[in-house]
Amino acid sequence: MHRIASVVADPDTLRLTLRWKNGAVTVKELRRDIEHRPAFKPLRDPRRFLRVRVRDRGYSIAWAGTDVELSADALWYQARPRDLPFPDEVMTATDFKHWMRDRGLSLSTAAEALGLSRRVVAYYAGGSRRIPRVVFLACMALVAARSKRRAA
Repeated sequence: MHRIASVVADPDTLRLTLRWKNGAVTVKELRRDIEHRPAFKPLRDPRRFLRVRVRDRGYSIAWAGTDVELSADALWYQARPRDLPFPDEVMTATDFKHWMRDRGLSLSTAAEALGLSRRVVAYYAGGSRRIPRVVFLACMALVAARSKRRAA
């Protein structure tokens, strides 16, 4: 899991400069979100846009007095999509087998963790069926949950 050390808002460009705990710096452009997403409407006020703060020990940023909160991992992967565990966001059979192996999961335990039948997991691992996006996302959620438990 990636953590944010600090955030600086530029209300003129509607950009955030994020400094990460690992020393990296990224920039997040929010103009499109602010212009087109109703939840971001309060950030049209430059004074409010400047009130962005790092929250949850660096796991998110948020603006006081709004419902707008962005997760650190989402911001990191938007800025650096190649760092995604599976960059194309499509899990191949090989990726799935690596995911199982890295977590010490058998077909049965992977099936239980994902809420699937053992047979379906065997199809995915064997490459005879394409792995649906929802299964990929479930795998990533399990990775994130495990990482969060380790960090705590």
